[in-house]
Amino acid sequence: MRKSISDFLVISDLDNTLLTAREGIPDFNVSMIDMFQKFGGLFTVATGRTVDSVDRYLDRISLNCPAIVYNGGIIYDYRTRKILDKKIMPDTAPKILAKILASFPDVGCEVMCDNLRTYWIKQNDYTFNHLRDERMSYIISDMKSVTNNWVKVLFASSNGRLMEMKEFCESLETDDFEFVMTNDVYFEMMPKGVSKGKALGTLCALTGKSRANTIAVGDYYNDIEILSNAGLSVCVDNAPEEIKKMCRIVVPSCREGGVGYLLQQIMDLYE
Repeated sequence: MRKSISDFLVISDLDNTLLTAREGIPDFNVSMIDMFQKFGGLFTVATGRTVDSVDRYLDRISLNCPAIVYNGGIIYDYRTRKILDKKIMPDTAPKILAKILASFPDVGCEVMCDNLRTYWIKQNDYTFNHLRDERMSYIISDMKSVTNNWVKVLFASSNGRLMEMKEFCESLETDDFEFVMTNDVYFEMMPKGVSKGKALGTLCALTGKSRANTIAVGDYYNDIEILSNAGLSVCVDNAPEEIKKMCRIVVPSCREGGVGYLLQQIMDLYE
């Protein structure tokens, strides 16, 4: 049976895929998302951003399907303002974080919790830029004062310094956490088994959509698992070559409205 637009669930990464932090969402993406949804398609995002950081763009676009946020740590429905699924760090997280920060005292650090708040634990220029560019609300705090359940930890520094941190974290004697580069200047610590790709399976169960009818769009290494697990893998042209090689389709760059181009192609094929 021939598919229709309403069969598809499109999940897009946010930064450098759907938008840039400084320039926002290209107008072409905005118009194509609106049209795709009017034709019955489901559109949402899968991002490392927080709930409130994504929320600031919803005056430009709507999400007619729950979103994957915190790199898979939470699935959040912006229509009902409810957390539908969450993954929490084990109680060993503060001890591991203290060990990491003792070895890398210059690296900025943010702790994000299931109360949907971000706690600024260690300040540096990189965390300042992160909070400013993503227009995030935050609480300046010390680690011991963060008593809510932890969802993820973000570290920010130069790429070289974070690569040193990555090597250090991978040598730690713990199987409770995932460590992943999410940007050239961001490195994250999450509960074991948490990723955008794992969250895709939960999202399909929540929406009743077949994984075969999902289309994931990304641009970076933390998108690998969702790209691998979606029915169709797509990346924007500004993605690294390794990401391009693993994707079935490469669309124009983020700034050129690559996500909008993809949605336009779907509508042309299945109208």
